[in-house]
Amino acid sequence: MKILVSKLGLIILLIAAFVVCGLAQQSESFECVRATPEPIIKREVYPQTTFARRKNKSLPFNDIASETVKFKNGEKLSIEHTGCENYTLIFRFETNRFKRKTADARFWYKTALELMRQAKKGFGSNDLLDNGVKALNSYIKNNKTLKYAEEISFGGEEIRDVVFLSQVKKLRGNKYQVELSFGTGPL
Repeated sequence: MKILVSKLGLIILLIAAFVVCGLAQQSESFECVRATPEPIIKREVYPQTTFARRKNKSLPFNDIASETVKFKNGEKLSIEHTGCENYTLIFRFETNRFKRKTADARFWYKTALELMRQAKKGFGSNDLLDNGVKALNSYIKNNKTLKYAEEISFGGEEIRDVVFLSQVKKLRGNKYQVELSFGTGPL
């Protein structure tokens, strides 16, 4: 009887171990490489900056973050941090210094490049952004016809880096929103 209880206890223990190991493997497959976004803007450079993280409702293991910078000239920059296996930074500049029809992609590509260069002092050295700006500049110089949402690939073969000017929207008044995305992955 004691041997039967010992064997039964051992079987239960083994089953529990398999269940725990199986659950651990399942949870590992849902872990994000970059699950917790960190701010990229330096507050000592742009003190009018906010940073907030929130849970992603569709992927609860992957937080989403946003940063907002208010510049002294009244313009604004919002940065959305998103992604897990593929990581993306979406820059949305609101500006009233530049005015042109949104269909003029060449003008807005150059404007996006200028806006990124002006904002650079706030995030310092960042390989993804630095190399993305170089790729964007090269794309402008080497292409006669520019289109929105054209994926510009740079960086490695296994872990790709991309940049693209998603869109330009006319906002109310004399403001325009310039949306530029930088991505890397899979990590």
